[in-house]
Amino acid sequence: MLHLQAVGQELVHMIGATAATLAFEVQTARRRYFVPRGHVDQLGAAPLPNASEAHGRPLLTRDLGPLLDPEDSGAPARQALTVLLRRRTVVLRVQRIESLESVTVHPLAPLLRRRLRAPWVLGAVIRDDQPVLVLDMRRIATDLALGAVL
Repeated sequence: MLHLQAVGQELVHMIGATAATLAFEVQTARRRYFVPRGHVDQLGAAPLPNASEAHGRPLLTRDLGPLLDPEDSGAPARQALTVLLRRRTVVLRVQRIESLESVTVHPLAPLLRRRLRAPWVLGAVIRDDQPVLVLDMRRIATDLALGAVL
């Protein structure tokens, strides 16, 4: 499970250097995350089932919430983040895509990074004294395309 059980201030003390980046805030059924702008090729409405890309190959479409946390499911996702890979187009559905903003990303401490189920987190942003994970969407999409994730 990728959800961190830490108080924001404690997380800040455990991490070092920071980096500013443009990112979208995205909402899944139960959680919120940040996604770097450079990791997403298209934003839009969630595609219909059995949709295909321009070359006729089926889109690889998954709900983002359950990939990160099996308990993070609920109403059908309405919006989508599209990542174009060399041979596949991966669409990750979310409940809502919020505004693009500049955020300060704090890298995760090695101890926290080792406890993650998959290496899909770039760091964390502190919002309302709580850590919000910043996702590596290119890595998630690549792992899905390679079949490393069901």
